[in-house]
Amino acid sequence: MRELERPNVEEHITHGPEGLKFAHAITLLAIGTFLGQLYQLILRSLYSTTSANPTLPNEYHLYSELGAMLWYLLIVALVTIDIRKKDLDVRTLLNIDFSCVLVFWKPILKYSGGCAIAVLALALLTKETGSGLTSQTTSVLSLLFLVTVIVAPICEETVFRGYLYSSMFGTFKRERERLVVNAMLFSGAHVFFGAFLLGAEIPYYIFVLGYLVARLYEDSRSILPGILLHSFNNGLVFLIDAG
Repeated sequence: MRELERPNVEEHITHGPEGLKFAHAITLLAIGTFLGQLYQLILRSLYSTTSANPTLPNEYHLYSELGAMLWYLLIVALVTIDIRKKDLDVRTLLNIDFSCVLVFWKPILKYSGGCAIAVLALALLTKETGSGLTSQTTSVLSLLFLVTVIVAPICEETVFRGYLYSSMFGTFKRERERLVVNAMLFSGAHVFFGAFLLGAEIPYYIFVLGYLVARLYEDSRSILPGILLHSFNNGLVFLIDAG
């Protein structure tokens, strides 16, 4: 079987004294994640529910998604500024080349099938209730779809793969180390730090998704294959939650 070819990537992007530094990148993302989750914690406290009525109100979902939208725009802006400060070209770093999708369509399709099986199996096993999405207005559901299926995959792949993963090459020399650590950081950023206090479930499956999209980035050096896989996964989760 012919090995998939990786698009050319300039050496200075992931290596060299002027390249992205992992310590700096993880610090920036840690601060951004803390602020984003602090907002969610405050929002949860304002719309806390009782056991008799566990469904979160329409206003909570509206403000939650609007806050998420603003957070994504802010963190991408900060990442873009940091990349440009290091005299790196954003488009080259992210390798926005649609030919990557054609080259890596087989692993994208294979990983999408794996995600579909995992998401459907988890939905059947956990039998989650009380999401409140079925009772939401059309405008809230539309906003949730926009953030979950379009904005989140684009922004998260830009930040966690194009930016953070690129900063890891100087610190983590082995490929498997980069994949595991990146997936751990990706899943950790999705764990609401008030989960234990509020009784929310920790999404362990996100580690698997993080590993698969990191695998696609490692092989292609482009965020586009990961965006497609990420969007498909989130779209399936949205359909299950809103169904």
